[in-house]
Amino acid sequence: MLKAYSRWLFCLIILLSGCSVQLVADFDPQTLTQLQQINRQIDRLYLQMAALPATQRRYDKFQTQYLDVDVSIRGFVRLQEWRTMNEETYKQAQILAKLWQQDMQQHQKNGKLSDFLLKRHREQYQRLINTIAQGELAKKTANP
Repeated sequence: MLKAYSRWLFCLIILLSGCSVQLVADFDPQTLTQLQQINRQIDRLYLQMAALPATQRRYDKFQTQYLDVDVSIRGFVRLQEWRTMNEETYKQAQILAKLWQQDMQQHQKNGKLSDFLLKRHREQYQRLINTIAQGELAKKTANP
């Protein structure tokens, strides 16, 4: 009986040692590159706005930059959607796109952006982009 148990355990160990289960996508350096680009675009936009008084931060003055960031974010979302086993980063990318759309529409509706909202939005995007980047870097160590 002990021999049968030992053989069974040996076979199980052999089978399991040859199998690896991957539950997340592989690390993708292009994801980090795109995140850096988006972060730079958002930083540039908000720093340019911060240099102006709130009354001069009209949406129409920054519409082209808003659209450039929007295009970059949409491309990022599509890239994450195409990657297999990448649901978490895809969801985070969708949140980024949704927030960007909301903030862009809010600025358009209000016509200008207050100091408070400017600071809040900039910090919000820094936190979100950092979270996405940290998740991607974790894949590098999880799937060597």
